[in-house]
Amino acid sequence: MKNLFRNTAWLYDVDKRDNLQADIPFYIDYAKMQKGEILELGCGTGRVSIALARQCFKVTGLDLSIQMLDIFRAKTENEPELKDKITIVHGDMSDFNLQKKFSMIIAPFRVFQALTEDDVIKQSLRCIREHLTYDGIFIINVFNPRPVMDEGWCYPETVQWERLDENTGNYVVKKHWGDKIDTQNQIIYPHYAYEVTDKNGIKSRHTEDLKLKYYYDNQLSQTLENAGFRIKEKFGWYDKSTIEDCKRELIFICTKI
Repeated sequence: MKNLFRNTAWLYDVDKRDNLQADIPFYIDYAKMQKGEILELGCGTGRVSIALARQCFKVTGLDLSIQMLDIFRAKTENEPELKDKITIVHGDMSDFNLQKKFSMIIAPFRVFQALTEDDVIKQSLRCIREHLTYDGIFIINVFNPRPVMDEGWCYPETVQWERLDENTGNYVVKKHWGDKIDTQNQIIYPHYAYEVTDKNGIKSRHTEDLKLKYYYDNQLSQTLENAGFRIKEKFGWYDKSTIEDCKRELIFICTKI
């Protein structure tokens, strides 16, 4: 099972939650400190890559979802000045060889959690390390799970957000639910449904079934250290709040050992 967003890629950018907005300045700040080329893993529709390219950074975006990348390419058509700053690659973040190194590699907003098998995770981290310059940084962002993850995590279908999409005139209601958790392997199975009402009042429903691995702070630290990374900084939110002060995210900035 792969999280390819085949059915809902065209609705991904309607999501305007704070954790899909607040991370942009965070990545721009680190890009300014590194100053070299950037690789975004799981770039999707280009949400982060385009923001970085607008700041004149050269960015390579890699993603496994053709549907997401089609939207990314369409966006660059509307901003031709970005074309020489962005390279889009259809590829797997667990096994890639771009034959170059990057001063910053990022795996924003949950994308690394789509890798759920131990050997695949290790292989991905090997690829990342091989593509990172000797003084480069790797930034990984996963959600911070509740202290005890068990069957109590499962929840019925509920509304996550709803809004009018000013670009299309569609009214979109996003719902989500979770019906399964594998506590031994630390994998959750969330589901999403977008209920769309278009300008003519026609309604449709589009769903995705996902599979994500969750990590606790110490586990993610150990996984990265075992793969040859040193954790330079760690945060709980994009304003650089500590994990103790804000328990929403796990954001680690790593260098090669």
